[in-house]
Amino acid sequence: MPIDDSVRIRVIRATLGMNHTDFAAAMSVSINTLANWEHGRATPQPKKRHELAKLCQKHGLCFLPSGFPVPASDCLAFKPKEEHA
Repeated sequence: MPIDDSVRIRVIRATLGMNHTDFAAAMSVSINTLANWEHGRATPQPKKRHELAKLCQKHGLCFLPSGFPVPASDCLAFKPKEEHA
C-alpha cells in the first residue's frame, strides 16, 4: 500500500538529514508550506513533486513500489514478490 504524502515527505527530509529550514529552502517553499505538507493539510503540486523527485535523485534515493524512499543501491536489489493468480 502506498504511503501518504505527508509521511513520505517527513521520511525523505529525515533520510536526507535536513532540518525544516534546510529542506524548505532546498524545495524553494516556506516553512509553513512544508509544515502543511508534513501534516497533511496540503500536498505538493506537480511542479514541486518533480522538484522533490529531483532532490531525491540528487541524493541517491529512489522509491519502492510502496512509494517509500530508499537508497538507490537498495532499489537495484529489490525484487517484487511474484503475484499468484
